Amino acid sequence: MKSILYATDYSENAIPALHFAYGLSEEFSAQMVALHVFDVPLVMGSTTSLSYVRKEAKAFVRDKEKLATFCTRYLGNTPEKLNIALEIIEESPIWKGILEKAADIEADLIVLGTKGDSPIKNYLLGSTTTKLIEKADCPVLAIPPDTPYKAIDTIVYASDLEGSDVFTIKDLIQLAKPLDAEIYLIHISNKEKETGNDQMESFKNILHHQINYKNIHFETRYGLDVFKTLQDYINELDPDLIAMLEREGQSLVKDVWHRNLVKRMKSEGHYPLLTYNKKNIAE
Repeated sequence: MKSILYATDYSENAIPALHFAYGLSEEFSAQMVALHVFDVPLVMGSTTSLSYVRKEAKAFVRDKEKLATFCTRYLGNTPEKLNIALEIIEESPIWKGILEKAADIEADLIVLGTKGDSPIKNYLLGSTTTKLIEKADCPVLAIPPDTPYKAIDTIVYASDLEGSDVFTIKDLIQLAKPLDAEIYLIHISNKEKETGNDQMESFKNILHHQINYKNIHFETRYGLDVFKTLQDYINELDPDLIAMLEREGQSLVKDVWHRNLVKRMKSEGHYPLLTYNKKNIAE
């Protein structure tokens, strides 16, 4: 991992994501870029009017100072001394600006919070995170409020036991291996126990032929309510990170269902959620 993009709206709920982004940048000796995307409200008349240009210029200056102050306050030192690059851009919608900057710096990871500090920001940042999960060309790490940063030792990967999961796990190992983290692959099945066990054994054989990582464990749980069964498993294990694959679900009912599961984990889960997008996984 060479480059991490952290996006913030300066809210209190963006603070844990800042600590995660900086902590990971230190772990991987990666360049960290802190980004704020703003949108200057249009004035009457042309967007090239003098009034608009002045507002835009003031916004750049104001937010650059605000971003530097935000990082300094919560990381305990200036961005310059912490080797954090600051970026301010104007774009609407916000997620589009984040994607443009991620592409510009060839980000290996986007980190942001899951909620804002007001009902409007809750909606905006929530919808921004969802859009990034759906469209980003790199993994997205969404950090819930009040989540302290700690070393990532335990990762849960929720799997459908499909081919795309194999390639996602390969990518996940690139994160886990330098941290010597344990990966717990969990599959939730609503089928008969014998069928579920056979599926897991078949998947394990495929995976072991393609990867060599000793810190990976496998388990199948059974339940009709997949979200609750997964949450119960997560609460038992208490991992540092949850990883899932976002599927494109344009035609398959199963893919649509899986996308809803990812969104529920984002909105209702209480653990950092790392999402990969199937469109970026080479099979």
